[in-house]
Amino acid sequence: MSNPAESELAHLHVWELLPWIVNGRASDAERKLVDAHVRDCERCQAELASQRTLCAAMASREGAGPDIERGLDHLWERFDEAAQPAVRTGTLSSAPWRGRMTAIACGLAAIVLLETGALATLGFSRGADSAPANYRTLSEANAGAARATIRLVADPAMPVGRLQALLVPLHLQIVGGPSENGVYSLAPLVPVAPGDVARQLGVLRAAPGVRFAEPVGEGASGP
Repeated sequence: MSNPAESELAHLHVWELLPWIVNGRASDAERKLVDAHVRDCERCQAELASQRTLCAAMASREGAGPDIERGLDHLWERFDEAAQPAVRTGTLSSAPWRGRMTAIACGLAAIVLLETGALATLGFSRGADSAPANYRTLSEANAGAARATIRLVADPAMPVGRLQALLVPLHLQIVGGPSENGVYSLAPLVPVAPGDVARQLGVLRAAPGVRFAEPVGEGASGP
């Protein structure tokens, strides 16, 4: 029978490789490892399908919307033409005036074009009926910290993305921290059984980059 901690670490390793599988940059060895794991893991099957769908959606957006760079190039060409000395028939005083008006019009058009591109980009990440985001600082009181089950200290060099990738397969989330001592409070995403916290602690303590992990109620106070 395989060790549960080793099984979770193997699952975490595959989880980190999924983006490289989707974008086609994984090595043959990594692809074989993921294929073997995904055959027997429904969670990773679902995550792989989700990431492929997202990647396809992003690729389909590449050709959508206005060609901002081409439009700006065209506008700057017109601006340069308007800035050059104009040779016109008729009165000499009208040529500089027309040149200035053309330059102003080009500048305004460039601003409108940039705003259109920005709105098109933002529209992909936010739907029409999406709720406004709620922002908070790390110093604000967090009600989730009251239900934390684990306190963790990670290596300062450990990226936040890698820490999140470590917590996802364990069904844990950060609900507080880091404190001045670098302590995070972790809480379960779903109700936990009596033995789940011990299993989660075993995986966390064995993971590289984790300096300290303990159940809430033991050791120093958390954030």
